Amino acid sequence: MKDDGQGADRRREIFGFMMFDFANSSYTTVIVTAVFNAYFVQAVVNQGNRGELLWAVALSISYLLVMLLGPVLGAMADYTGAKKRFLLGTYLLCVVFTGLLFLVKPGNVVPAMVFVVLSNFGYASGENFVSSFLPDIAGPRDMGRVSGYAWAFGYVGGILSLVLSLLLITGLESGSAGGADPGAAALPVRLTFLMTAGFFALAALPTFLWLRERRRVPAGVGPVSRPLAAAFRASFGRLAATYRKIGAFRELMKFLVSFLMFNSGIQVVVAFAAIFAQKELGFTPGMTVVLIIVVNITAAAGAFLFGTVQDRIGPKKTVLVTLLIWITTVIAAYFIRSREQFWIVANLAGLAMGASQASARALVGLFSPPSKSAEFFGFWGFSGKLSAILGILTFGALSYRFASNRLAILSTVFFFFFGIVFLLLVDEERGRRAAVEYTDERS
Repeated sequence: MKDDGQGADRRREIFGFMMFDFANSSYTTVIVTAVFNAYFVQAVVNQGNRGELLWAVALSISYLLVMLLGPVLGAMADYTGAKKRFLLGTYLLCVVFTGLLFLVKPGNVVPAMVFVVLSNFGYASGENFVSSFLPDIAGPRDMGRVSGYAWAFGYVGGILSLVLSLLLITGLESGSAGGADPGAAALPVRLTFLMTAGFFALAALPTFLWLRERRRVPAGVGPVSRPLAAAFRASFGRLAATYRKIGAFRELMKFLVSFLMFNSGIQVVVAFAAIFAQKELGFTPGMTVVLIIVVNITAAAGAFLFGTVQDRIGPKKTVLVTLLIWITTVIAAYFIRSREQFWIVANLAGLAMGASQASARALVGLFSPPSKSAEFFGFWGFSGKLSAILGILTFGALSYRFASNRLAILSTVFFFFFGIVFLLLVDEERGRRAAVEYTDERS
């Protein structure tokens, strides 16, 4: 099998990589963005703005777990040469607990939060592990394109899962006037969670069939001969080695701070856009799903378009352009008063969302030595989940304190602004050289 960019084997492997983005997008679109979040706030909790706060707490706990465990698990995966096995474990965790969300009925607040914490931990951890394969299957010249195309393909999966969700919840609006009683037709909504688990489970199978493990450990020493306890200890040794050479990865660290800032704002939009549309502008659940479907199409277009652009101008400049779009978007969201205006703003956000996240992943891939890809994407996950906690809790607290989603959404301007400030400090070429010149310290 050749890794020179030619041949059917490499194309199949890249397709397997893309299929995981396609599959797991069903989770983030249906559970985090469009259906379960609104169901949780308005049906499961249904107590003023307390639902937003509890939703923020549940997501934040799951992201805290990813922060604590992500770099360690990533180092273990690199050490044992078992990234694919770790990916499989987190995938199964997400699928199982997403399916269990079907059991959540109005009033079941604690089970809902537990299932969300565990399923979202599986989703977010799996996102780190699959991304760590990016430096294996793509070179510096096409990494942005592969990441962008995969992210765009992910939005296609999100669109398809939302279309299926729309078919399932059609009875919701016919059973309640304007969505006044969110719990009246809970069964069609709950069925979308079961469908999402099945969608993720089936669509990700090509990933495990075709994505190839590249073991970067001494010959004859594989995961079977490395006991779990020894691998756990060795992972801290690898993290210590990274810390000793942290000066060589200064550009990556600066970018992760930038990512921490601007991704805080992105996570607010992902987690609360549907809630904002329904509570502030009177969208029904069905209307919200249609909106998110269209926004996913826009996001796919943004990821695809900017995936090509970033290989020409570089991911740093690409991220910068998208952050300027984000600032424009959230300021406009604060002032709009009609559904028609929100459609325009939401699609502008979609364009920026797909491009900014795909470009960020490509930049981390360029800054990551191949022998530490899972570990470094664990740090990427750490930064991303810390940003999610920061952004989501800020939104939840402001929304609860001032009873205003508009004021809370406006706060994200500061996250995007400081993201730009730290991004301007990143030297992209120096970061690339550091990854190429790194010599691994074998345990």
